[in-house]
Amino acid sequence: MRPLNRTVTIACILFIVILCLVLSIAAWQLYTHSMYDRYQKQMASLADYIGNHIDLDDMAVCARTNVESETYQKFQAFFDNLIDNYADVHYLYIMRAAEGENGLQGYEICAANSTYEKENEPDMVMHLGDTDPDWYTPEAIREIWEYQQGNQDVYFIDRSEWGVDYTLARPLISSDGDHFGLLCVDVSIQELNATIYRNIYINIAIIVVLGFLFTFLLLSWMRTNVTVPLRQLEQSVTDFAGKSTGKRDPDELVFTPPDIRPNNEVRSLANAVTQLSVNMRDYVKNMLAAEDESRGLQEQVFIDALTKLRNKAAYDKKKQALEWDILNNIAEFALVMVDLNWLKVINDRYGHDRGNEYILGACSLICEVFAHSPVYRVGGDEFVSVLQGVDYENREQLCDALRERFHGRTKNESAEPWQRCSAAVGMSTYEPGDTVDAVFARADHEMYAEKARMKSAN
Repeated sequence: MRPLNRTVTIACILFIVILCLVLSIAAWQLYTHSMYDRYQKQMASLADYIGNHIDLDDMAVCARTNVESETYQKFQAFFDNLIDNYADVHYLYIMRAAEGENGLQGYEICAANSTYEKENEPDMVMHLGDTDPDWYTPEAIREIWEYQQGNQDVYFIDRSEWGVDYTLARPLISSDGDHFGLLCVDVSIQELNATIYRNIYINIAIIVVLGFLFTFLLLSWMRTNVTVPLRQLEQSVTDFAGKSTGKRDPDELVFTPPDIRPNNEVRSLANAVTQLSVNMRDYVKNMLAAEDESRGLQEQVFIDALTKLRNKAAYDKKKQALEWDILNNIAEFALVMVDLNWLKVINDRYGHDRGNEYILGACSLICEVFAHSPVYRVGGDEFVSVLQGVDYENREQLCDALRERFHGRTKNESAEPWQRCSAAVGMSTYEPGDTVDAVFARADHEMYAEKARMKSAN
């Protein structure tokens, strides 16, 4: 039979290895997210600071003429001093994408040159108007052009002949609306990853030290307490481990201790293991109950109480997903705004219960037409549907069908007033360069235009 000390030693080493592996993966994900988030904030803060020192109109003229102004030269000195004092920053530069002799290519507007570069590597110093077709691939320069024409910061991984960097690109816009360049702040991916690795190695070292310390103490205790009752307890624990493997019912996780007669630590351990199994069983039960309750509460947060549709909070969450799609250039969707007519009249004349029936009747029509798309109640009488996939492809037909369904309900003179629901419908399709709010605003405008036409027709 294998000695107990050896068994415990092997088990503890395996536990430490698995713990290091699991915690290393978790730490990698945590530190990666944390470090990138921290660097993004630092890069944005630095870009704000630099932006406060840029004369945009003067810089735009310099970019177009390739002639340095006095203001430009002062900014160049400020820029060079800045790179000397920010050790975490790999590169600071302002560039532009513009048509040249070889098509669209990148031009240097202003680059922060360190004192070391100016004194020891003068060939590496960049100047206004410098360009080289080998700096960027056609695909990369096209992306830079698109970033330059935007209105918000963009973070991306920049692979160029100078290395691999994590870059913040901020469009620079003159007072006359000319998107003349990009302010770029580069951080070395290698240095960023080195920081992440260093933190992970520290965690692993702490885990290993604590793990082996625990193993040493446990083995020391085992050497002074290895008795027949302990072997009986070991057998009971082994039996319990085998019996509990794969069990889904917490009530089946019951430990039966052996009959240990000596009143010593072994008996206390047996009692502790017994109590531990009871506590674990109760804990699992409580966790399962809490998970069920949490799932129910989470669903209620995103559900409208009256219509059982998704609510404004759910729409805001969907909006974040759409913004992520836009950021990654995979967005393809349309927004449909629906605003009920005459709801206030129904409430005033027939009461709010009838008004609720009026709302529910309209919801039924909207959900029937947009059967493959989520529908959100974003106001008392306002609804939004996000069309993607097959509904996006058939968006025009579906909107026309919805209008026809509402028109049919409205003209049904045999129905009660609160059953003759009416609504104005507006739709807008995402186009490159749009934000979700911009698409929403166009759909809202179209809806109100239709509402105005309906009022004038009556």
